[in-house]
Amino acid sequence: MRDLLRSDAVVALPAMFAGQVVITMAAYALPVVAPAAMPEMGMPTVYVGVFTASIYFVAMAAGLFTGQLLAHCGAVGAMQRLLLAVVVGALVFDLGHPATAVLGAMIIGVGSGPMNPVGSYVLARTTPPHWRALVFSVKQVATPTGGMLAGLVMPAVLLWQGWRAAVATLAVLALLAIALIQPARRLLDAGRPTRRPASLASIIAPISMILREPELRTLALAGYLFAGVQITLAAYLVVYLTERHGLAISAAGALFAIYGGCAIPARVIWGAIADRLMSTHAILMLCGMLMSAGFALVASFTPEWSFWSRALVIALLGCSANGWVGLFYAEIARIVPNDRVGDASGGAQFFVYGGIMSMPLLFGALVALTGSYTVGYAVLAALSLVAVALLLATTRTRA
Repeated sequence: MRDLLRSDAVVALPAMFAGQVVITMAAYALPVVAPAAMPEMGMPTVYVGVFTASIYFVAMAAGLFTGQLLAHCGAVGAMQRLLLAVVVGALVFDLGHPATAVLGAMIIGVGSGPMNPVGSYVLARTTPPHWRALVFSVKQVATPTGGMLAGLVMPAVLLWQGWRAAVATLAVLALLAIALIQPARRLLDAGRPTRRPASLASIIAPISMILREPELRTLALAGYLFAGVQITLAAYLVVYLTERHGLAISAAGALFAIYGGCAIPARVIWGAIADRLMSTHAILMLCGMLMSAGFALVASFTPEWSFWSRALVIALLGCSANGWVGLFYAEIARIVPNDRVGDASGGAQFFVYGGIMSMPLLFGALVALTGSYTVGYAVLAALSLVAVALLLATTRTRA
């Protein structure tokens, strides 16, 4: 522990954590305010996945520019620019027209795209190798923290001052985070990746890197499925509980907060035991099996289920479907050299965000076609098992 406390990770981790909390909160906030905002915009709430898809469609592409962004302004400077995108996106969303709402979501996507690769790059440089699984998992605690805050803060502000004030709160928090991480720039932004000429080849190089390496390729495909089912639950949970089960938005928001909140200790615990009691790879497979069971239970929800019985299921999914991400990026850092972690993370994230972008849309189309959320959540349970099978095949190949 002493070597970790003496490393620059003690500065890098809080800076990346703060930025990631706010950016993630912005991405999760839009589905939370949707039941109030979409009717006013004249949009059916079943299409709430459009906002999530818009964010991550742009994020897929934006993440590929991580190397260029890091070379231009360093890790902290990059995070500040991503937070600025949240400010602009929130203000555009608040204009209240369907077109500007989608545009605002897309601008938030600009901030979401390079977020994880930026953090992975600076932590791979500053963290002792045997502490990476834990440090990466702690960094990824920022994601459920952002989700939990979205579930707690957004409904409270919405009920107090309306959905526009709730979204505007995101801009204020992003500006505050920009100021808070500024002191870390002097230490962390001195070392930057070598600047490469901007070209199509340099932009798609992270994807090519993933496709060339079988272990990275399989991990990216599993990440596509894990991330897709994770964000689909987040995108539709509040709408599902309020419209199909008659819960008040405050109760649905509390369950959404449980989904984020349970992932916080889970990610730390997964990271602490990784490579000590179980391999990171094995824990990823365990998470896949747990999330499959959780989605099967969500598919069986009826209006007669109590709040706390639902909360137990959501907590299980918070620990699994919302608990795997730090392990995923730690696996990438294990496979590739330190100076390629940013590129490899950006390439893998392209597939991860592909799942995040496409699966909420497919889920919404399936629900609209069948009229049944039960069918949709059963499909998510099956896809979680497919991801486990992919990871298991990689384990056998290693052996």
